[in-house]
Amino acid sequence: AALLQVGDLTLNEDSYEVERGGEIITLTSTEYELLRYLMRNVGRVLSKAQILDRVWAYDFKGKPTVVELYISYLRKKIDTGRPTMIHTVRGAGYMLKPAA
Repeated sequence: AALLQVGDLTLNEDSYEVERGGEIITLTSTEYELLRYLMRNVGRVLSKAQILDRVWAYDFKGKPTVVELYISYLRKKIDTGRPTMIHTVRGAGYMLKPAA
């Protein structure tokens, strides 16, 4: 599917456009890939290892904290001033779900 939708958040895989509540959100390519992975696994807890493997590829030599960093970037762009969609599941990872 070219269009992923979770609540009022949409991601267009053809045009690389992301919108929340009708507002265009500009993401870097890494932020986009991270969001796409979260949206494809909506309601599922994804570990940092899974995210690193999927978004940064197996040959990534940086620190796993890069996941936390990019989750915080995404939160600033997607969740600030709106109901939260990106959740931290302590000791397990991260999950995206429609805002309550």
